[in-house]
Amino acid sequence: MSTPARTNGQQIPTMLAVVVLVMIIAAPAFSQSRPCTKAEHVQMENEAVTLRTWDSLYQSYKRYGHCDDVDAAEGYSESIARILADHWETLPRLAELIQKDGGFGRFVGLNATMDMQDVAKIKGLATAHCPAGLEKLCSKLKRDAGDAIADDASTTKQK
Repeated sequence: MSTPARTNGQQIPTMLAVVVLVMIIAAPAFSQSRPCTKAEHVQMENEAVTLRTWDSLYQSYKRYGHCDDVDAAEGYSESIARILADHWETLPRLAELIQKDGGFGRFVGLNATMDMQDVAKIKGLATAHCPAGLEKLCSKLKRDAGDAIADDASTTKQK
């Protein structure tokens, strides 16, 4: 079967539209893949474990979100656990930042690298002391806590 003939004038705008669409879709992936410098790795690792407010954690996330560093990830986990376990009253601020930036919501979670006493405390807080209007966030934290506890138990059992 043959397709209807098109004039060059019709093909160019169509091709241009496709190229522009591909560039728009691909641009975020390219911008997020910029390399992490050695200095950024060092600073991120030093900073990750010291953050004690949602705003400081969010700023660090924005500054180093393009870096992939296992040691820093454990430091961020420690900071997240400390803020949740020791400053539960700040949960509404976390919710505001997550509403502003959904990626930050995926970044903030509980995992098996955390102290399980902290994870259990956070799960209890999310269950018994969830601020009004933050039920969805508390449910996520309870789910993350349950997964972290199960992962930790599985790892401990394998040892």
